[in-house]
Amino acid sequence: MKSRPNLFDYATSELSQDAFLTWLIQWADKDYREIDSSLNACAISFVQELLGKDKSYSIETIEAGRQWNNIDVWALVNNKYFLVIEDKKGTKEHSDQLNRYSELSKKHYEKSDIEIKLVYFKMEEQGKYCDIKEAGFSPFQRSKMLSILTDYFNSTEQAKQNDIVVDYYKNLDNLDKKIKSYLTRPLNEWYWHSWQGFYSELQKHIGGNWEYVANAAGGFLGFWWNWNYSKVDGKEFEYYLQLEQDKFVFKLYAYNENERREVRDLYRRHLYKKAKELNISISQFGRLGAYMGVAKLNSEYRLTNENGLLDFQATVENLKGLMKLINETKKEITAHNTVYS
Repeated sequence: MKSRPNLFDYATSELSQDAFLTWLIQWADKDYREIDSSLNACAISFVQELLGKDKSYSIETIEAGRQWNNIDVWALVNNKYFLVIEDKKGTKEHSDQLNRYSELSKKHYEKSDIEIKLVYFKMEEQGKYCDIKEAGFSPFQRSKMLSILTDYFNSTEQAKQNDIVVDYYKNLDNLDKKIKSYLTRPLNEWYWHSWQGFYSELQKHIGGNWEYVANAAGGFLGFWWNWNYSKVDGKEFEYYLQLEQDKFVFKLYAYNENERREVRDLYRRHLYKKAKELNISISQFGRLGAYMGVAKLNSEYRLTNENGLLDFQATVENLKGLMKLINETKKEITAHNTVYS
């Protein structure tokens, strides 16, 4: 038997999600309580979370809409708060848009007592949120939305559940399963969302950042961390570690373009020496450039359990061991400076 068609399997654009968010927010108005009390309660919980309020905050009136001065979704709550929602689906912020939306809203309400609330709504994974927070926006992520919708289903009889909300929840839950698939799929079956989920979880344990890296071969999701700086004979350079999905690469950046080759050879020499001492097998990799590969790990950095699936904690410990190689290499470079200074 075929599964029930899901609206959001077809309405996949950001505009479709904008419409859903606007629709759900509007349901928080008290005038809709008698029409569908469960949906009204769900919408109230959603708006309370958007505002950063607890369950005791009462919502009496609400107006919501789309594309006011290019702002994806807006809402005026109790004539006291103006919500600005930047909805991102498969993309990230660009062109200083968040600061522009913030300034537009503040200017529009500067002669009133209305308080501006800025929300960045992102259901997919993203490598960093520091620029978003600096612009004054609060990230609203998938786990929070799933929690709100799960509460709705747990408190609403199935026959009374709204079909649109059901479809949105199932679509979002399916996305969540895809992002967590790095735990349930063999390593060679990982795909785009698997890598997003893996990188996001890895970031919590070792720091770093990740995002899509374009190249002539079609690009990849890259994860980089453990940056270090050294200066030898006046030559400045940085070196760090990078995951290019299933590839582990030792990277280097030379400040001066004319010194790239010399710096690369110097760094590679120290790196190879320490790798041999630590019994870590690496080989030459990469081409001369600004941010260049110097070497790659010859073995798989992801470790598996007896079922052939990722052993996440063992993988984290393995990566920390590889970080030790960079730390020891830095000591080697520092010792080189001491000897030849």
